[in-house]
Amino acid sequence: MKNNRFKEAIDLDSGITSTLPDKTESQNYEFFNGFGGFVEEGSEYEILLEGKNKPPAPWINVIANKKFGFTISEAGAGFTFAGNSRENKITSWSNDPVTDKPSEAIYIFDEVTGEVMTPISLGKTDRGTYRTRHGIGYTRFLHSEMEISQELTVFVPVEEPIKLWELKLTNHSNRVKYLSLTYYVEWVLGTQREHTGPYILTSYNNEHEYLMAKNIYSFQFQNSRAFLFSSEMIKRYTGDRQEFLGLKGSIYNPQGVDSILSNHTGACYDPCGAIQVSVALQPMESKTVIFALGQSSNIEEIQVLRYKYKDVNNVTEELEHVRAYWKGILGTIQVKTTDKAIDYLVNGWLLYQTISCRINARAAFYQCGGAYGYRDQLQDTLALRFTTPEALRKQIIIACSRQFVEGDVQHWWHPPTGVGVRTRISDDLLWLPYATAAYIQSTGDDSILKEQVPYIKGPLLEEDEHDIMFTPEVSDQVGSVYEHCKKTIGHTGFGVHGLPYMGGGDWNDGMNEVGKDGKGESVWLGWFLYTLLGDFIPLCRQEGDQEYADELNQKRELLIKNIEEHTWDGAWYLRAFYDDGTKLGSKENDECRIDSISQSWSVISKGAKPDRALTAMQSAWRHLVREEDSISLLLMPPFNKTNKNPGYIKNYYPGIRENGGQYTHAAVWLAIATSMLGDYNMAHTLFTMLNPIHITKNKREALVYEKEPYVMIADISLSPPYTGRGGWSWYTGSAGWMYQGLVSWFLGINKEAEELVINPATPACFGNYTIEYRYGTTLYEIKVESRSKGILSTTELTVDGARIKGNRIKLSDDGNRHMVVV
Repeated sequence: MKNNRFKEAIDLDSGITSTLPDKTESQNYEFFNGFGGFVEEGSEYEILLEGKNKPPAPWINVIANKKFGFTISEAGAGFTFAGNSRENKITSWSNDPVTDKPSEAIYIFDEVTGEVMTPISLGKTDRGTYRTRHGIGYTRFLHSEMEISQELTVFVPVEEPIKLWELKLTNHSNRVKYLSLTYYVEWVLGTQREHTGPYILTSYNNEHEYLMAKNIYSFQFQNSRAFLFSSEMIKRYTGDRQEFLGLKGSIYNPQGVDSILSNHTGACYDPCGAIQVSVALQPMESKTVIFALGQSSNIEEIQVLRYKYKDVNNVTEELEHVRAYWKGILGTIQVKTTDKAIDYLVNGWLLYQTISCRINARAAFYQCGGAYGYRDQLQDTLALRFTTPEALRKQIIIACSRQFVEGDVQHWWHPPTGVGVRTRISDDLLWLPYATAAYIQSTGDDSILKEQVPYIKGPLLEEDEHDIMFTPEVSDQVGSVYEHCKKTIGHTGFGVHGLPYMGGGDWNDGMNEVGKDGKGESVWLGWFLYTLLGDFIPLCRQEGDQEYADELNQKRELLIKNIEEHTWDGAWYLRAFYDDGTKLGSKENDECRIDSISQSWSVISKGAKPDRALTAMQSAWRHLVREEDSISLLLMPPFNKTNKNPGYIKNYYPGIRENGGQYTHAAVWLAIATSMLGDYNMAHTLFTMLNPIHITKNKREALVYEKEPYVMIADISLSPPYTGRGGWSWYTGSAGWMYQGLVSWFLGINKEAEELVINPATPACFGNYTIEYRYGTTLYEIKVESRSKGILSTTELTVDGARIKGNRIKLSDDGNRHMVVV
């Protein structure tokens, strides 16, 4: 699909006048939709800004390491944070998709002509063409104005708490250019500028040349100091926002750019940070200038970072280090299929979204959480089993440390204090044994079961309380990971139908009223529990805990009996039972007659009777999948007027988010289940529908969808006139599940200890494809030839010319290249 929609994108431009790339230049784009397209083999997405031609919503990048990060849109707007993206914002976060207001900017002032330009557009439409390239771990802005070409690259190092702006200027005129460059930030140093502003103290270190800011009223981050510096000598600076912006100015048109700043810092200002440097560019000369923003509680670290990155060469080297870091992770699995939209997601963007946004930043444009979710990051790290299994191991240990001595867990918590909520959510805790079993199955590392982790303690929920927020204490009681897993299973209770209690909501938090009295039951949770018990029982036997293994096996057999006896509704499985025993997700209901996840997990669990599983999935395809709109709904019909209150899900307008829209997390599960069921054509259809690159294939569809074409989205609306509009992007667990779905179930590659298991679910029309799997220093090149059915256990594989029965390959890190033909 290389640029064949380019002309269509232009033709659909309803009245917008712009000078988009000519035909020759457009050849460099893949999947161009009128706003942007992929370049560099899909590793970058370039957005073209000229005049009023811009994306219908901010298209951003989320760039973060474990300590520090930022978001940045195609216009250059965004915010920076350290440690906790909600509690410790360095600059202001805005989720206004209309204004996309920036809180940081770089200005270039021509001291001779008095003209001002910016290397980022800041939303301006009258300054010529801007090209924004979002890459893996960095964003680059390209612009030319006043005979000066500007190339601005912004990124964070692999480990250090600092944001680096690398600005390369080239003078294309025949005269010397005398320029004044200003880097400006609006301090927050906490949650909201309105709350922290009066307590921010700024200062300037003359000896080491950096401007510093500190929130003297911060409890969690009282020792942290934010700082600004440049590779050039700082000529002027200010900590006074009013001085820089002016009485009638703004970040779009600051009055202080062309004035001599006062060098004022201290208390009682409307705080900001602004530093100015001067450069002279000879005709045809290029020069690179560095600006940096960071935060640390260690003065020595600040000074080390300041001197390290004052050197332009160190910045360039660190950018290459960032590229190499991501290549090392993402290069573990590289696929080449007949659909480049799949290749681009699998080879880069899905895992990048999961790691940089979900695990490191825990924030994006539409949500600034900062907290860890118990179930959330466990599921995210499941996607890293191939590439960085140590991240999953670490998250399992973290999850154990957030378990109360009674067995329940924190639903979410904020680092570094651990303040969070204790709830009655019923599924959170069960993701611990599920993830632990998955980790051991994939890596063969059962030593994790012996790891000792303390519990936490705190006030219990009163009978009428559904949640409570507090900072728990670390308990003296310590247990192994195996014991923590056992406690989660033991904490799960069962209702009158022999199904797990719904509690304050299961996977769908919005169904928080279904079991509020403690009697409601969840059918989906029954399937999930059945699944994890099947994975965990072998670990119990391995640990010599035979009696407990037998107990769980009996519980599992009784559970599947109860599910089949009480929840089959004739053509699909129920979703839940209310406290009073009323069915939810039944043909007897006027609203929410069918729910997606009860059907998909009947297959994923491998527990349902085959004929019922097939019928349930066919019902889900018929009632929930709308191919004409590329939407896979969570439930149907939406809640609206029912007398039974399922919870806050009903507060959403019908067809929005969980209330009858597409909730992509669940939609991926449906695609996975379809692959497992063996309907390969339907699986292909569902995964294609979920692919944002295909959703935004031309300008009309990009305008409807609105959000970024290169990352997964949390939800898509059903209700007119917003049918097909994306909800929030980036910060969604669907990215990790989409990666697992495509790699492990659709393309069919799984790792079990020291074996590679190959079992594709692609249809014959998908054609041949290749997967390169890097195992240590060894490369396995797997070529899958077109066929109509998935590979069964009796299939013969060819490995280095030798035939092997079955679909398993013994892995060996021998430093060689091995050829596998399926």
